[in-house]
Amino acid sequence: MSVFEIAKEHGSWRLAGFAVAVLLFLAVGLLRWPLLLTARLLLAVQSGLDARITHSFAGNVPAPQETG
Repeated sequence: MSVFEIAKEHGSWRLAGFAVAVLLFLAVGLLRWPLLLTARLLLAVQSGLDARITHSFAGNVPAPQETG
């Protein structure tokens, strides 16, 4: 079935609506990438900070005292 047959059967407005829906789907997919990269960058920064803070406090913890 060709595009012209679809336009004749369903109308050009419906065909245009389908084209807009496909373009919107592609645009949302492209907008997703910067957000995904930002989230990955924040995860890496948070993991690095967590490791540094944990390492800096690990040497300051007093040894447990034995009772008894």
